[in-house]
Amino acid sequence: MDKNYAKLPYVYWQETEGQTNEKAAVEKTLRKVADKILADTSFKLINTKTGETYDDSTNIPVSADIKPESGYNDWKYWNGVMNIALIQLGKLLNEQKYIDYAIKNYDFGFKHLPYFKKQFDAGIHYAPFHQYFRMDRLDDCGAMGAGLIDAYAYKKNPDYMKRIEETAKYILNKQDRLDDGTYIRKRFGKTTLWGDDLYMSTPFLVRMGNLTEDEKYHDDAAIQVREFHEKLWNPYNGLMHHTWCKELGTHGVAHWGRVNGWMMMGTTEVITYLPKNHPKRAELIKLLFKQIVGVSRYQSANGLWHQLLDKTDSFLESSSTSMFTYGVAKAVNEGWIEDVYSSIAVNGWKGLDTCITPEGDLDKVSLGFNIRQDLPFYYNIGIEPGGAHGIGAYLLAGVEVLKMKEFRDCMWC
Repeated sequence: MDKNYAKLPYVYWQETEGQTNEKAAVEKTLRKVADKILADTSFKLINTKTGETYDDSTNIPVSADIKPESGYNDWKYWNGVMNIALIQLGKLLNEQKYIDYAIKNYDFGFKHLPYFKKQFDAGIHYAPFHQYFRMDRLDDCGAMGAGLIDAYAYKKNPDYMKRIEETAKYILNKQDRLDDGTYIRKRFGKTTLWGDDLYMSTPFLVRMGNLTEDEKYHDDAAIQVREFHEKLWNPYNGLMHHTWCKELGTHGVAHWGRVNGWMMMGTTEVITYLPKNHPKRAELIKLLFKQIVGVSRYQSANGLWHQLLDKTDSFLESSSTSMFTYGVAKAVNEGWIEDVYSSIAVNGWKGLDTCITPEGDLDKVSLGFNIRQDLPFYYNIGIEPGGAHGIGAYLLAGVEVLKMKEFRDCMWC
C-alpha cells in the first residue's frame, strides 16, 4: 500500500476547507462588484451642463445635454449582459436586490422612452437610447433583448413583450445575411462577418425559442453557431479571427481576445437554452470544446489572456478573460467537458482578482471599437474606465466559478 494513502482523508479535509474559504472569497468579491453597480446607479436624468437632476422627464426641453446620470441605465449591449448577470447572481445568492435592479433598469428606460424618442427625432446624434430606436444592427437589440426576456420572467410588463417581439422580427426578417443565412454587416461598402455578432443574436434567439416554444428560433441560433465557427476559425492556431470580408475574400488581421470571448459566450448560451433533444446540440458542444482547447493554449502565467491572444507583447485584458472563464466553468458545471479543464477557469478567476480595483471596478478592459485591418490599432486601443464592456461577463464568470463543485488548481494533483 502507498505510504501516503493513510494521509488522504486529512488531505481531503484540507482541500475541502480551502475550497470553502476560496468560494467565500469569490462571493465576497462578486458582491463587492455588484453592490458597486447598484450604488453607482441613481435612476435619474441629469443635465450635463448644469448638473441638475430629474426624476420626471415629462416637461424637460429636448436637449443633447440631458442624459441618464448613470451609464448603466443607457440602452447598450453591455448593459444587457450586465442585467442578465445580475439576475443570475440574484438567483444563485438568493438576493432579490440584484434581480430587482435589472427590472428597475429596464423600467427606467421605458419610463423615459418618450423623451429619448424626442431627442432621437430631433437628430441629436448618439443621444441616449438612440440604439433602441435605430435598430439597424444586432448590437442595437440582441443582448438587451435577451436580458429583457430574463426580466420578463419576473415582471410581465407589456412594454417588455412589445420590444421583445420587435427584436425577434428584426433579427429574423431584417438583419443582413449571407446566402446560407449567416448574419453579416453591410457597411463601408463591404460585406463583413463580425464574430461579436454571435453573442449579439443567439442568446436572444434561444430564449425566444423557449418563450414562444417556436423551434425556428432554436434552429436559427444553432445554424449561426456552426457557421460563425466555420467561417472564423483558424485551424493553424486554434483561435477565431475577428472578422471575414466577402469582397476581399480574407479574414481580418487580428485574433482579438474579446471577439473570441463573445463567440465562446454565445456558443455557451445557445447550448444552455437549446432543448436537450435538439439535433444540433451535440455538435455545438464539440465546437465549444474545440474553442476552449484552442484559447487555453494562450492563457498567461497569471491566468489572464492578452488583448491579442497570440501576441504576448499586447496588454493583459480582463473582459476576454472573464468570457473564457465563464465558458469553461459553465461547460464543466454542466458536464459538457471533463472536470480536468476546471483549472483553466480557476486560474482565470485568480487573474481577474488582480483586475478589481479597491473601489470595486473592473480594470484592464479594452475599449470598444470598429474593425480595423492593422494590428497596431488593436495594440494601442485604450483601457475603458470602469470596465462596462466586461462587467457583465465578469459577474457571469463569478457565478459559474462559485457553482463549481471542485475548486482546485489541478484535478490530477
